Amino acid sequence: MMDDVDVRTEGWDGQEIRVLTTDDGSKTLYLPGMDETYHSTHGAVTESSYVYIERGLDCWRAENPGAHQVRVFEMGLGTGTNALLAMEWCVRWGCTMHYYTVEKFPLSETLMRDYWGDTGYAEQSEALHAAPWEEWVNIPLPAGQFKLFKHHSDIQQATVPNQLDVVFWDAFGPKKQEGVWGERLFEPIYRALNTSGLLVTYSAAGEVKRSLKLVGFALEKLDGPPFKRHMLRARKG
Repeated sequence: MMDDVDVRTEGWDGQEIRVLTTDDGSKTLYLPGMDETYHSTHGAVTESSYVYIERGLDCWRAENPGAHQVRVFEMGLGTGTNALLAMEWCVRWGCTMHYYTVEKFPLSETLMRDYWGDTGYAEQSEALHAAPWEEWVNIPLPAGQFKLFKHHSDIQQATVPNQLDVVFWDAFGPKKQEGVWGERLFEPIYRALNTSGLLVTYSAAGEVKRSLKLVGFALEKLDGPPFKRHMLRARKG
């Protein structure tokens, strides 16, 4: 059961933001104006771990066992949950990760300090959200390397780097945020992916599947995280 923790007015287009506790004890943000949350209310970290780490990075590594470097593109930095879990993954495998993320409405460092402050992610979150935009920055880790580039841009005008291995597509749902799921955006992602690259997203909506197929992706419809039937993994065809 979710509980309101805090109410703010900042971040996503100046809307009211509420901090909620999800069913696994981790937090998410809720935008009343959109009636949308940043993560699943059944478990924010559980959802991100399952979709982006287990079905994304773990799958890529299993298929590329000799690789020591991985290039990740994330659509929507948000609270930094996916990036923080990716840092953990780097430490676990001792690899080098180049992590490029696009965010139109950055959340404030103050909000994120409160959001992550009573968790084991506080130090890395501080480094993540305080890092400058539009330049590569090294985030210190106990093992491995995490090189971060935060691009402050609307995804429709964003620069997409080349030679991507894994893409995290974590925008708000297609019915809540138009213009971030169509083929015009997936086409440059498809071109930028390496031949063994893949894209993972929590959404298995019909329009998302159609758009991915139209630009050439081969789709896998996988079991979703708790309380969600399906998710998608897309591969360069």
